[in-house]
Amino acid sequence: MKKYVLLLVFMVCASKAWSLEVIVGKVTLIEATYLPQLITFTLDSGSENCPAGAWIRWEKESTENNLAVYSTLLAALLSGNKVRAHIEAGDTKCMVQYIHLLKS
Repeated sequence: MKKYVLLLVFMVCASKAWSLEVIVGKVTLIEATYLPQLITFTLDSGSENCPAGAWIRWEKESTENNLAVYSTLLAALLSGNKVRAHIEAGDTKCMVQYIHLLKS
């Protein structure tokens, strides 16, 4: 019984990590008009809620963070490297929670 309770507690605590959609693709466009508060960009691939070519958003409270992510996206666009974007499952606004620059 104790094992089942611990498993249930673990599943409840970890369920947020299980609810992320992952999109891996090349950056095709970056909209910098609303920097440093918001970055919108498009990828050449997508998911059910955020199809290829849909506007994907990055918006954090930290200006420094937003500018660092902008630099990362710009590097990916110029180099042709892919990025991995993690979006909450079911989020139709396509707000990225985590982003990784991948080596080609």
